Formats: sequence, C-alpha cells, structure tokens
Amino acid sequence: MSSVNVTAAIVTYNRLDLLKESLAAVLAQTAYLTHILVINNQSTDGTKEYLDSLTDPRLIVIHASENLGGAGGFNLAVKQFITALADDYVWLMDDDTLPEPTALEKMVSFATTHANIGFTQSQVRWRDVNGPAAYMNVVAPRAFYWQDALITPNNPAIEVVNSTFVSVMIPRERVLAVGLPQKEYFIWGDDMEYTNRLVADEIHKGYLVLNSLAVHKSKENLLPGDIITDTDTDRMWRYDYEYRNRILTARRIGKKELIKTLLRSGVRDLLKILLKGNVAYRGKKAGIIIRGTWRGLFFRPSIESAK
Repeated sequence: MSSVNVTAAIVTYNRLDLLKESLAAVLAQTAYLTHILVINNQSTDGTKEYLDSLTDPRLIVIHASENLGGAGGFNLAVKQFITALADDYVWLMDDDTLPEPTALEKMVSFATTHANIGFTQSQVRWRDVNGPAAYMNVVAPRAFYWQDALITPNNPAIEVVNSTFVSVMIPRERVLAVGLPQKEYFIWGDDMEYTNRLVADEIHKGYLVLNSLAVHKSKENLLPGDIITDTDTDRMWRYDYEYRNRILTARRIGKKELIKTLLRSGVRDLLKILLKGNVAYRGKKAGIIIRGTWRGLFFRPSIESAK
C-alpha cells in the first residue's frame, strides 16, 4: 500500500473562495496523494492569478483556453492523468468538495484489498461533515445486494451502480478499458454516464466506502435534476443539458432503461410541471423538458479512447 500513488483532479470555474477551501482539504490528506491537477475553465474571478502563485510541487494547473464545462474539464483532467502521469488512481471532485483528511486513505485502503474495483466513492455530506446527506450525491445501491451491508458486522462499503464526481476514485486500468468521460455532456450527468460505464461489464464493481467522508458545499441541498421544485433562474439553462444527457446515458445502458427514462423524465416530469400547483416558471420548465428530451434522441457523440 505504501507505493500507491493518486492524482486528485479538481475542475473549477469562478468559485475562487470554494476552490481555496477544496485545495486546502485535498492538500491535508494523510496519505497517497502524489499530484493535484486543477483544470481552470477560463475563470475571470482571480482564479488564474491565485493558482499561478502556488508553489506546492504536487500541483499541476491547466488553464483551459475556453470554458469546457464540468464535463469537458473532467475529460481533460482524466486525459492528463493517463498521458502525462503514471499514478495508480485518479480522484475526481468539483471545486466545492471538501474531503476529510482521511477520505483518500480510506478509499485506497478498501480499493487495494478488494478485487475488481471499478470505482470507489466517499460518503458525501452537505455543507458540514455532521450535516445531512448531500442529496444530489446520493447514489443507487446495487439491487438485492445492498442489504448484505446491513447484516455484515463492520461492513466497510456498499456496492453502488454509479457515482457523482464529488470524491470518486478510479483505477488507471479502468480508464484505459472504458475511455474518457464524455466531454460533449458539457454539464450535468457526465459523472453518472461515466461511472455506469466503469461497471457495465458487471465484473468490476463500484463501492460507497462508508468511513471515507467528504463535504459538498453546494448552495442548496436539492435532489438531483429536480427541475420541478428548483426556483433558481440562474440554473435553468443547465436542465436543458440534464434532460438531453439523461437520454444518452439511458440509451447506453439498454432499451429498457431508455423507455423507462423517456416515461419518467419526458412524460412524468412534464405532466407534473403542467398539472401540479405552485410550480414556478411552469412554461419555461415545460419547454426545457421537451427540448432537452428531443435533443437527447439525436445526441450521439462517440466515446473517446484513453489509449
């Protein structure tokens, strides 16, 4: 275990104060951290100047020539991890992620003592390590197997089928096997698609490592993709990508998942928007669902190889 090397990767855009907290938390890890990749998505708030002033030898900063979105930033980070570094794992997170000091150590300890790891992820809390679960980072457990964790004494992890890019660690060999994150998603859903892909062979497994903790300092603790209750007008444009990207993710899982997603996202959500009382921005939201779902049916970007 002492020879394990990990690259942390943070994608940032115009959130300098949060980035400073995230970097401090990553640099405070107790073990295994070898490099920290920061992808700066053309921030205009002093992020470039701040990053250029840092001297920690583990830090590698890439200033993107344009705003690649979160998805493009993670694509670039994982590509850099594969092509320019030789570390064993890449550890992905947004710039509002604050891992606890032993978060990485706990994930590495689990990953190096279990076979066929597709990814591991931290347990994510909202705004404080003693706070509630961060709802947008609650992942789906593997059907039929998750109760084994409840009856096994001192069980260290729960098998899950996907993860978000808020403290998720991926072995190098899995990146080489499945390719890079889908940069064309631009924002939202790229993490679900990618982690689904990492475990799609049903041989490799994803795990929520229970004693690895991270804090997500998002402004609100919303359910993932909850356009119905969201009232933040600054976020509305993102749902166009959310609904488009959901369709491609479902299509890659299979026809049954595609039909389920069309019924759940395209039909059910639209009916709720139209029929439920007290829905803010009803017309705008209905248009986003229809447009995003329609775009998703014709959205067919190829998967980029990591080799």
